[in-house]
Amino acid sequence: MVEAQVTGPARDLVVLFDRFLYWLSRHWLAVVNIGAGVFAALPVLAPILLANGFTGPANAIYSAYQVVCHQMPSRSFFIEGFQMAYCQRNFAIYTTIFLGGLAYALWRKKVPLLPLWVYVILILPMAIDGFTQLFGLRLSTPELRVFTGTLFGGASVWLAYPYLDIGFADIRRDVERQLTKVGVVAPTAGG
Repeated sequence: MVEAQVTGPARDLVVLFDRFLYWLSRHWLAVVNIGAGVFAALPVLAPILLANGFTGPANAIYSAYQVVCHQMPSRSFFIEGFQMAYCQRNFAIYTTIFLGGLAYALWRKKVPLLPLWVYVILILPMAIDGFTQLFGLRLSTPELRVFTGTLFGGASVWLAYPYLDIGFADIRRDVERQLTKVGVVAPTAGG
């Protein structure tokens, strides 16, 4: 089988994409942590904006987060008299994902892979709490919603991030090999 040679602007575009993919494979965790931090912080920022008269940006945040949360006042925290843009459980989930990502960045070489059965056990309390409340069998409490959301967020990071690390390491090696093959030096460790 003969490999087709890509030349000219098409080659430059492929090399540019490979360089970006290489960069992303090296910095995926920072990208995810920044995204998780912004995602976790905006609903907390919304009531602060509202309390200080910035209704447009605050309302945009509330509207955007309606996609991921019911925003029921009885299940939400309040800041300066205004409701957060997501519920207590989502606050716990997304804050824990952000903090868990930061912890993973510090201890990633020491984090063992989480067996799927352990993950199921760790997320089961949230499922039980959520479904028993949904079906009217009992009322949950803010403390229980925060606790179960924290378990879910932490378990999700512990399950997913080590596998993402492995996958991005594979991508990095493959892209490095491709760039070397076409005579392009991979970006430096800092790049």
